[in-house]
Amino acid sequence: MYTRQEDPPAMKLLYLYIGHVNRPLAYHEFSFSDDYLVHFDRENKALDIRQNPQPPFFAYGENITGLKLLVGKNGCGKSTILSLLGLSPQDLRNEFLQYEDTPYPTKEQTYDWFALYHLGGDSFALEGYNPSIVVKTDLFLQNHYSVSFQYDFTHHLLTNVGVLQESRDPKSGRKHINQLNCLFYCQEPSVSWYTRPKRQKSDPYNACFFPRYDISQFGYQAVEHFLYLAAHKDKEFYPFFDNDPASLTATLTLRQSEINELTLFRRDYSLAEAIYGNGHSFLSMPSPALEKHFGCQPELSLCHSMVIRYLEELLVFSLKEHPAKNENTFHDQADAPESVRYTKRRDFLLGFMESLTRADAPPDSYKSTVIDSYDLHLAKQFCAALEQIPERFFVSGDRAKILLSSCEANFLEPLMACYDHNNSATEHELNHTAFLPFHIQHLSSGELALIDLYAAVLSGIKEVNRQASNILLLLDEPDSRLHPEWSRLFLKRLTDLLKSDGFCDYQFQIVIATHSPLLLSDVPKKDILCLGVSGSSQYVMPANHGFMSNLNDILLDSMFLQSPFGAFAEDYTNRLLEEIARLKETLQSASPACCHSNLQPRLDLLEEKTAVIDEPYLKKVLQKSISQLKELCNAKTSREKRIEYLEDELKRLKALEDKP
Repeated sequence: MYTRQEDPPAMKLLYLYIGHVNRPLAYHEFSFSDDYLVHFDRENKALDIRQNPQPPFFAYGENITGLKLLVGKNGCGKSTILSLLGLSPQDLRNEFLQYEDTPYPTKEQTYDWFALYHLGGDSFALEGYNPSIVVKTDLFLQNHYSVSFQYDFTHHLLTNVGVLQESRDPKSGRKHINQLNCLFYCQEPSVSWYTRPKRQKSDPYNACFFPRYDISQFGYQAVEHFLYLAAHKDKEFYPFFDNDPASLTATLTLRQSEINELTLFRRDYSLAEAIYGNGHSFLSMPSPALEKHFGCQPELSLCHSMVIRYLEELLVFSLKEHPAKNENTFHDQADAPESVRYTKRRDFLLGFMESLTRADAPPDSYKSTVIDSYDLHLAKQFCAALEQIPERFFVSGDRAKILLSSCEANFLEPLMACYDHNNSATEHELNHTAFLPFHIQHLSSGELALIDLYAAVLSGIKEVNRQASNILLLLDEPDSRLHPEWSRLFLKRLTDLLKSDGFCDYQFQIVIATHSPLLLSDVPKKDILCLGVSGSSQYVMPANHGFMSNLNDILLDSMFLQSPFGAFAEDYTNRLLEEIARLKETLQSASPACCHSNLQPRLDLLEEKTAVIDEPYLKKVLQKSISQLKELCNAKTSREKRIEYLEDELKRLKALEDKP
């Protein structure tokens, strides 16, 4: 991390106005800072900015300039707000599909929204779509625009309006573009059938707007770097793990399905001869247990064996689809040192791969050559990265097990870079990750979610311009996969991380979208924006609960729950109450015989159904109601039996009188 030579102004997001973006969330305004009171008069196209004379004090840390929560149920527009703030113009065009349908200027309705940023003093910036709703200028502005201006607080006017990227004014010039960076984190949907437009990790060609980075798209290198720091108990990372991060273990496994299918199941050695020449076979993979038992030496070390078999797997996979034969023959030097034999065999295989990058694929193939040149480049990089793993971490020729805390240096970083290059590049055919799967063992889904977020933030900090001093951190439901206790701890852990040594040189403004009630108790009501849904439209309302509020009270707020009970349990109990009411009516008119034969079994069944209810007061009320019905039923049956007995007695007495 860099150390700033001077303290630049703490740039902030102040305000967002959403007019029309072809979403239900329309004609709403949102404040993201207490420093200024902002209102937009749409009818008069007037932007009113007033300094807050006494902004309320609340500090999460010296370098955390603000924290806002967007709270609401699914579908209320939280992600729409973060997308408008955090996506690049190109990504906005992809996600808001009618973004460019109507040319500007036009009398027809078009999208209109804008975000207001404070640059320092009386200097501000606007970014949005359709500048005609707020900006009065002779400048030619595109639909998607970004301007800087000075605000006249006396007359409430925008003055000295200039295109942000072209302005040279020290107070509102180009230098401000790179001093405020936006990091946008959004977990990928976990459903396989949903695909959203692919987002750009960054937009290096867009010099007109504040830099934006989609930190959701980080890779192996960012995660492994974060876990390496955690395993070595760096003070800013260690507290975020409930379990000891020193036990974090990485496993690297070599997939051998292609060669095993040929040699073990089909007894086919033709591809081995095609690769090495007549009379040669694939490398015999070392097995430490067998070699120890029989007292024999392996052909190559465990590390070198993995490299050679990896290259063999790549070649077999390629040659099965497009057969080819190596014009050269491999000659092993059995008496040469192991390192020499390994180097010769590795270079022989890489040389064959290189020749296949020049070999034409069959006419009916979708490829031009048997192997793509970038796959050859990746194979060389993977070989070099594997060679950096010390031999002691290999348990066999096809498996390495690495305790991260035992690594004096982070030798896995080059290998992680290879995985990222493999996944990010589109101009190659082979998925090298499938041949060398890499895993971190024994992580729960909650730990994975936290690692995902912290690694994303860490990678985002590395991505931003080193001269940046202000970071707008947008987090879309970062706690959605956490245990409730971890959700309760989430804001404390996040703010502790951002205040730590690795991050304290930056000023952070945080906006979090969530539908979890557990975060509200850490945030004052003034910093909570509650969004709701009514029919086909959305609304915004103030929060009823905030900082230090009881979590039970927050949970029972109608913003989150319509009932304190589960819907199935509530319906189950309501049906019990309805059944009790029906039985009570039936008992009023039922005959004693009916009570005994029909109603009594139904009451017994109700008693069994009530027994599963665990809420003590409700259970007691239901049981009391059933007991009263039973007493009524028994009383009615007893009276009828008494009457029957007396009638029988009367008949008996009359019979005695009739006898002579």
